[in-house]
Amino acid sequence: MAKAKSFDPFEDLKKLAGRMEQDFFELVTGRMHVPTAIGATWKPPLDIYELEDDIIIKLELAGVKRKEISIVQEGNRIRISGRRNMGDREQIHTYHQMEINYGEFERVIVVSDAVRIGEVKASYREGFLIIRAQKKPAEGLSER
Repeated sequence: MAKAKSFDPFEDLKKLAGRMEQDFFELVTGRMHVPTAIGATWKPPLDIYELEDDIIIKLELAGVKRKEISIVQEGNRIRISGRRNMGDREQIHTYHQMEINYGEFERVIVVSDAVRIGEVKASYREGFLIIRAQKKPAEGLSER
């Protein structure tokens, strides 16, 4: 004979507290606990900083294959897009927590006019995509 499920008077409150915790996490971090909706894109975290001769854009893309990444310069915009695949989901029985985003991603960065058009180089190592946008030489001051 099957054992009857015990009644938990706080079950609904536990579910509500879990949902509130998830909503707060999403609000504070901008990251979702569940995969993005079909057709939606996610935004990988990035850093942008400046060196003497270059502007560096560094994206965290762990688990994304190099062939899945596209970088297109459109004037003063750099569009980075691609896809992170979930892998073999058929073997997963139950998710207990899910914070990693899968599917399509896209970031568009507007760079200043100080960047040379067409002078963008990229490398991908250890889960980071690093884009170097070469700056135009500083215009010298002339004496009058």
